[in-house]
Amino acid sequence: MTVPPNDPRKKTGPIVRRRAMGRNILILGAGVGGLAAALKLRELGHEVTILEARARPGGRIHTLREPFSGGQYAEAGAGRIPASHKLTLQYAQKFQLELDPFWPQSGAEVYYWRGTRQVVPHGTEPGLNRLRVEFTPREREVGFGGLAKLYFERVCAELRDLPEDGWPYPEFDRYKDVTFGEFLHRQGASDDAILYLAQGLEDDSLLDFAHDELSRAEPSMWKIRGGNDLLPRAMARALGDRIRYGAEVRRIEQDAGGVRVTFVEGGSAQVASAERVICTIPFPVLRAIEVSPAWSGPKTAAIRNLYLSPVARVFVQTRTRPWEREGLNGFATVDQPLEVWSPTHDQPGQRGILMSYIYERMAREYSEQAPQAQIERTINLFEKVHPGVRSDFETAATWSWSNEPYSRGAFLTTRPGEFAWLAHVAAPEGRVYFAGEHTSPWPDWIQGALLSGLRAAREVDQAG
Repeated sequence: MTVPPNDPRKKTGPIVRRRAMGRNILILGAGVGGLAAALKLRELGHEVTILEARARPGGRIHTLREPFSGGQYAEAGAGRIPASHKLTLQYAQKFQLELDPFWPQSGAEVYYWRGTRQVVPHGTEPGLNRLRVEFTPREREVGFGGLAKLYFERVCAELRDLPEDGWPYPEFDRYKDVTFGEFLHRQGASDDAILYLAQGLEDDSLLDFAHDELSRAEPSMWKIRGGNDLLPRAMARALGDRIRYGAEVRRIEQDAGGVRVTFVEGGSAQVASAERVICTIPFPVLRAIEVSPAWSGPKTAAIRNLYLSPVARVFVQTRTRPWEREGLNGFATVDQPLEVWSPTHDQPGQRGILMSYIYERMAREYSEQAPQAQIERTINLFEKVHPGVRSDFETAATWSWSNEPYSRGAFLTTRPGEFAWLAHVAAPEGRVYFAGEHTSPWPDWIQGALLSGLRAAREVDQAG
């Protein structure tokens, strides 16, 4: 199931049209936050138009199908859906999308640590005596699988079952200005334990990390069969020609009478007018867009200072799957701030794709390198983890969310000292409202973007 994007040069008549009982609403960005807002507003009787700079819907939900052969694909963003994210699952069901388990249900995994490699049967723990892991005695007692419980299960338990509209939970202020790395060091965690648990996010606030871990630690994760981008494509199809692709926003101007948005399409500047605007543009991009009048002081501080985490991914396709000949599923745990996934473990064909999901400092390093250097560096790692990758190599691709011009980061990460700004990220500014995962209680997830879009639609609908 694929939905070709609309031709970004196609003209669709006036930018906004007025219904008798509804408002003219302009939405900036066709990620799932903007799409959810548009669908809800149309349901409520409003007229909507979306301006999207890219030639596709989905924002940071992006499935790569090129340059891979054999119809295979992998996710450049938004790779998994926790079982507890009911709203996301409801949207998948609404658009009749099939789900598959994200994690393989069989096959051994590999642990590669300080030059030693160990094959670990599915559902079991590696033998630490065979790996060069520098754990403390109590860490060795619980193993890799017990580290999260050992060090911060209590914090996660305190946050579990709290209402999402209470984020960032004032009663947990004591956790805001402590980094996750500092918290682990204070408890005597080893450097190897911190590397395994934090995966490069040790500078993240303990509160932010523990809150996000409630989703990341879900034992059951899902993905959309055929690619996660089928969800935004289905949502976009339901909106028909109300999305303008290739429309890059340059200026937002508002007064008592409405909002005017200047954008460039097909090389020429155009202006769209509306009664209200929902802006889903990530803050690192929004910083460069002219606004009149200027945002309020708190909103300006949030836009200038909130941090979207860098993420890089490298994808390697091979002619066969040498890891499966060894009884492996392709996933691996390594001593670097990255994850090794096998997105084709349940895709047909003899070819296979391995990918690295790289965080923070290492993601910045990769993002500064030429694609071929990134690929070579990744193949070197994969060859150690899954011997035979180099000889079976067929093609590769790289992706950096830091380098992507319409995101400039992968997801909101809140660090110590930044929580005061969260109260302002979603607050309206006059006739301009805000959505996107960075404005939600669940950043980094499809669920957060969907929730933000519904919230913004409700705010617009109820506005006087």
